Amino acid sequence: MKKPLFIFEMANNHMGDLSHGKKIVQKLKEVTKKIKDFDFSVKLQYRDESFFHPDHINRKDHKLIKRFTETRLGSNFQVLVDEIRSHDFITMCTPWDELATEFLVKIKIDIIKIASCSFNDWHLLESVAKTDKEIIASVAGVSKLDIDKVYSFFKNKKKNFSFMHCVGEYPTPDENLELSQIDYLIKNYPDIRIGYSTHEKPDSNVPIAIAIAKGASIFEKHVGLKTDIYNLNEYSASPEMISEWLNAALKAYKICGNNKDKRKLFSSKEESDLKILFRGAYVKNSIKKNTILEKKDIFLAMPNIEGQLVAKDLGMFVKYTSKFDLNANQPIMFSDVLSDTSVSDLMDRRFYIKDMIKEKINLANVIIPKNVKVEISHHYGIKNFFDTGAVLFHIINKEYSKILVMMFPNQKYPAHHHVKKNETYLILEGDLEVNIKNEIKYLKKGDMLSVNNNVIHSFKTKNGVIFEEIATEYIQGDSKYADHDLMDKNRKTEISIFE
Repeated sequence: MKKPLFIFEMANNHMGDLSHGKKIVQKLKEVTKKIKDFDFSVKLQYRDESFFHPDHINRKDHKLIKRFTETRLGSNFQVLVDEIRSHDFITMCTPWDELATEFLVKIKIDIIKIASCSFNDWHLLESVAKTDKEIIASVAGVSKLDIDKVYSFFKNKKKNFSFMHCVGEYPTPDENLELSQIDYLIKNYPDIRIGYSTHEKPDSNVPIAIAIAKGASIFEKHVGLKTDIYNLNEYSASPEMISEWLNAALKAYKICGNNKDKRKLFSSKEESDLKILFRGAYVKNSIKKNTILEKKDIFLAMPNIEGQLVAKDLGMFVKYTSKFDLNANQPIMFSDVLSDTSVSDLMDRRFYIKDMIKEKINLANVIIPKNVKVEISHHYGIKNFFDTGAVLFHIINKEYSKILVMMFPNQKYPAHHHVKKNETYLILEGDLEVNIKNEIKYLKKGDMLSVNNNVIHSFKTKNGVIFEEIATEYIQGDSKYADHDLMDKNRKTEISIFE
């Protein structure tokens, strides 16, 4: 997994002064040199002369043209890029026209940034898409339809790209930051990195913590350096402000933790603090040896002692039998009983598989209709499900059938054929390796493959998969397995995942 990327946007804050630009870079290095958990980039902007109309390039009455032309670095641009590289920063630049893109490729800039105002500049986008550079694009003021167009364009071009939530107000008041747009972008474009390009007041550090908690992993902030000659604008941060900003980010990551995709581990302190609150199991009435303990035989109360059964150890999924005579009011210790966990093991496995199914549905962003029949297909027993098996969602079964098939990483499905059914697979997410009569077909998202009846086939997945199986009518018992022992096994368990 990539480290979070923090981008220092110098824009025109170098003021066209190479010496001043170098000082900003040097100060940023001082601020970041001890931070190993993040990647850092210093970003510039580059405009070729072709960006300006020849009749307007020397205008002084147009505020932006005047600023852009007066702060151009000219031949010193390459020198400042070299300075950025010399301090181990990732180089990044915003091109404002096609010739600027060509120049940035020539000087081997690492990442190309698309400004929000250029997001739908298709001449510029086409020039950027011809490069082999990573692309980061801000989406301030851009409609969902336009974002979709650019997303599809870069996807079809097989570009490495990311989007950044951004608000084009300088500075942006808190009530207009709209950080929930980070959630929106992650939901709609889950397969790319989503970032946050900040324009809030430069000394505000709450937004960075919220953006991190929402899942952004690229962050951009305007930077500058106040001197006797140069002032800072309202939305650019000094090196001291950047230091506080990064410390806030480090604290936010520490608070959020790193268990986004799995249940957290529990510290011994947490377990100890909770354990003291558990109710212990005590004998209600005297119990004879070899008695199966029932609810009527037990009462629960504080305190519990080391080695004693507690409330969470009891319930419908486990049975205990007394090994000795037990007296009223005495604590029931694990050493006093024999446990039968066979029911518990089966139920725990089913609950675990159910959770895995729900998690995969959410991550894959696949819509499953409510009230569909869901089956766990476990050909060699539910204990071996994650080695051999699949989850089957029966969506439609008329004169034609549609089943969604879900498999987990490294899971396989045994060799079989269908007597009557012809079927076609459409891969919605992940990968599938299909063996048809010993010929291997490798499928990925968007691929299709048809298998005729009476053709032996098997499949497996490396990273997990969800695919549609479109077929003629689903007929119970139509599948015939190469391993004939499977035919007599109870190899399917129906579950409900929407309870």
